[in-house]
Amino acid sequence: MTTFTPISNPFNRNLKYNPMVNHFVKFQSALFSFKNSALFIGGRKATKQQLVPMIARAEVQLCHNIVDGISRGSHQYAERQVEELSRLNEIVAELSLRKDVSYYIAQNTPYRG
Repeated sequence: MTTFTPISNPFNRNLKYNPMVNHFVKFQSALFSFKNSALFIGGRKATKQQLVPMIARAEVQLCHNIVDGISRGSHQYAERQVEELSRLNEIVAELSLRKDVSYYIAQNTPYRG
């Protein structure tokens, strides 16, 4: 699988993700299964902390898409990405995972600063 390293800017982290996969949609699907007690990871029922890597990839991808959309002049696209990022932040707040997601992103960023 080819990974993409987002360009360096204040809104993106250097967390690797596959740009051909919409990680926000993938997370939404996993969240729906989790809320219905139907999400199993590694043969066991998933905990909300196991959603953290999916959330982190989705956040990094959405931030990259926002910056990319603005730099290309696609302001409507960037606006849709901001709406999705806002929804993701609402979900993270509902799950009380903000600290966990921030820590995961920080630990998987090769540089600090």
